[in-house]
Amino acid sequence: MNRRRAGERISRRTFLIGGAAVGMAASGVGSGTGFAGGLSQARAGAPVSAGGLVSQDLALVNAKIHTMDASKRVVSQALIQNGRFTAVGNNLAAPRGVKVVDLKGHTVVPGLIEAHNHIVLVGNRPGRHVLLEDVFTLQDVVKRYQSKAAETPPGEFLTTIGPIAAMQFPEQRLPNLSELDPVNRPVYINAAQGGVRTNSLGKAWLEAKGVTVSADGTIAGGATGATLALRLLREQFLTPESRKRNSFEALSYYAGLGITTHLDNGAFHSDVPSGGVANENTYTMHNPFLALDAEKRLPARLRFNYLHQDPPDDPTLPTLSQRLKNSFPFFGNDWIRSGGIGEFTGGGVNGLRAIAAAGWRAEDHTLNLASFQSLVESREKVHAEIPITNLRWVISHVPQVNVDLVNRFKAMGGGLLVGWGPLRTGTNVGPAYRMLFDNGIHLGYHSDGGDITVINPWLNFYAMITGRNLKGDVINAGQTLTRAETLWLATAANKWFIEEDDLGSIEVGNHADVAVLDRDYFTVSEEDIKHIRSVLTIVGGKIVNDARVL
Repeated sequence: MNRRRAGERISRRTFLIGGAAVGMAASGVGSGTGFAGGLSQARAGAPVSAGGLVSQDLALVNAKIHTMDASKRVVSQALIQNGRFTAVGNNLAAPRGVKVVDLKGHTVVPGLIEAHNHIVLVGNRPGRHVLLEDVFTLQDVVKRYQSKAAETPPGEFLTTIGPIAAMQFPEQRLPNLSELDPVNRPVYINAAQGGVRTNSLGKAWLEAKGVTVSADGTIAGGATGATLALRLLREQFLTPESRKRNSFEALSYYAGLGITTHLDNGAFHSDVPSGGVANENTYTMHNPFLALDAEKRLPARLRFNYLHQDPPDDPTLPTLSQRLKNSFPFFGNDWIRSGGIGEFTGGGVNGLRAIAAAGWRAEDHTLNLASFQSLVESREKVHAEIPITNLRWVISHVPQVNVDLVNRFKAMGGGLLVGWGPLRTGTNVGPAYRMLFDNGIHLGYHSDGGDITVINPWLNFYAMITGRNLKGDVINAGQTLTRAETLWLATAANKWFIEEDDLGSIEVGNHADVAVLDRDYFTVSEEDIKHIRSVLTIVGGKIVNDARVL
């Protein structure tokens, strides 16, 4: 069954709210001119149970709401009913039964869409997984662990695997053994950048199982030692219960940073617990997220691609062919839904040809100009046989490109995902944000975080806006974007990449996904961008994060 083509797409907004949206638009609701006459067209309805919490009817008032709609309006009020926006503007009157929330002048943005990361890996970490992308001193790292230790049974590990980096801290290193020893539970840190560390309790446990640990808590033996340590932790501390708990906490943590939709891009397959940071059982790793959805407890939306790595010289496509025969793209519900094939398609041109014939979306990543050229050329071969113009094929990362190749991919209807920069070093390391933005090719934001880099959007935005890494070194001079352009890539522009037109902007009919920021992203210092958090995050009218400051 081929997926729908672009010309056959049904707008969820039109389908779900029908004439109500037309009635409100005709009466001026959403233009900021008034509310009377439009409200009668919208159904207030009873609260909707979504994600285990109640989706409330809310009137957000006294705010700076950056809608990211086609007109880039900034308004002061938005009405949420039945999980969607039913009015957006100024001088609106809240109907009876709607809770009015005074946002006290805070900046509000659409819920951020992360179009390519590895959040599923983050959810499937062993032990009590502790996320640390929003702390910037070693002392605060210890405090975060101590807080988590208070709710952790003795002997169970506190782990941080993947999204943390030495660059976050003035010392440009991770905490050492003596600094971690005030935490009264074993600690294991396997950082995206900075190495692998433990404390004395963790050292004793690991050494008893044959892992060598240096006096400062560094896991010895390089990659071999770290791989053994992680495999042992997964074998001992990875259970269905821990997976579900860590998956819920990971989604909740990033909701606190404003991300309301994730598009996961898979893992390297391992049938049994592996020591590879980017490895998981790709056939079972979604189970904790599916369980949360069944319990109506998902605190954010999850979309996921299927990663395949069939060899290009095997025309049978042993895994990809079965996926295309037995799975469906865009299958699920508003909270969790399958996507396409990626971040590796597998099978070379044969694989791309099969994906195109089945009508699926495809995504591959590139790390240099040669690989980008190869990906564009392979897509041109397939496109000549089976047009891919309406399939929304994607190439991600793109640190090195040239205008000719970009235009050739644009001519096929392709899109590029950029971000992926706050931990990089060197000069002119890309991506060429400014050139690509001005080119007009479909362009969106992603972090690729969860295993080899950070997911925190504000750390990534900082790099895109300043051209600097988290250490402060200039790495991408002349290719920066404005704050508004960067936010647009992570909101309205990413509608194209997830193929959903009712997310990513605050306008009538869209899902009510918003982040209320703790400071004004548009006016704070560049350094302060890294410290932004959401004090109130709403997904489909459900409050999933509340810092209790409003």
